[in-house]
Amino acid sequence: MMNVLILSAGGPAGYGTIKSLKDMNFNGRIISIDTDELSVGFSMSDKHYIVPKINDVDYISILLKIVHKEKIDLILPTGPDVEPISKNANLFKDKLFMSDYESIMDCTDKWRFYNKCKDKFALPKTYKGHKLFKKPIIGSGSRGCELIEFNSNEIVCEYLSGQEYTIDVLCDMKSNPLVVIPRKRLQTKAGISSKGEIIKNKYIEKACFNICKFLKLKGPVCIQMKDDDEGNPKFIEVNPRFGGGTYFTTLAGVNFVKIIFDVLNNKEILINEPKLIKVLRYYEEVII
Repeated sequence: MMNVLILSAGGPAGYGTIKSLKDMNFNGRIISIDTDELSVGFSMSDKHYIVPKINDVDYISILLKIVHKEKIDLILPTGPDVEPISKNANLFKDKLFMSDYESIMDCTDKWRFYNKCKDKFALPKTYKGHKLFKKPIIGSGSRGCELIEFNSNEIVCEYLSGQEYTIDVLCDMKSNPLVVIPRKRLQTKAGISSKGEIIKNKYIEKACFNICKFLKLKGPVCIQMKDDDEGNPKFIEVNPRFGGGTYFTTLAGVNFVKIIFDVLNNKEILINEPKLIKVLRYYEEVII
């Protein structure tokens, strides 16, 4: 019997992780937390807690009380909670299956990410606090001319017009990628995949394998790539946690949560070849 804590249980990554647990016939207890008392993940859990936002000074102390009270064995990363938790990793001992704090910051700080990776991986050209001057190809008298300024807290990058991809990656706790599964984003709503297609793409798979090794990532990773005008995939986001659409990968026959349990229990790691399926997502009502 294991007690598993699900972070940010109201988001798609949170309740997707709970569904992955249930799909593997998990016989332990599922404890979930969220800032929203109407979190849908609460209805899927054995017990839940409402917690303050992650920037609250009491967040970590409250989380620790929950971990001790519920005898939590494993904390699964599904939201922005990864940053404060990894920063205080020494307080959670061996209960974490996620990246270290510095690796997480290499990803969440977009300017830091760009400067660390730009010379080794395909990224859109990016500028910080930049000034652009727009003018017509043919014109006179400064008509149509405009100065566009971005402040020091903003970055601006090359627009990529092509196909967008989400890639689910699972690494062990030595930063070895175990599985890389790309999918096309066929439709998104509020930034989350609502339609997706699992694909095989050797170039994307190798690139994601290499960037996870380079960034020394651990646990689940959700990567976004997009084709440029010539059809070349470039990295636009690397998120060191479960993604909002990672459950698509579970439906394709590769359950990351089950693999995590096998790693923790020192079992032989058997990873299925993913089914090349299309997944459509729709709303479902929950009565509380």
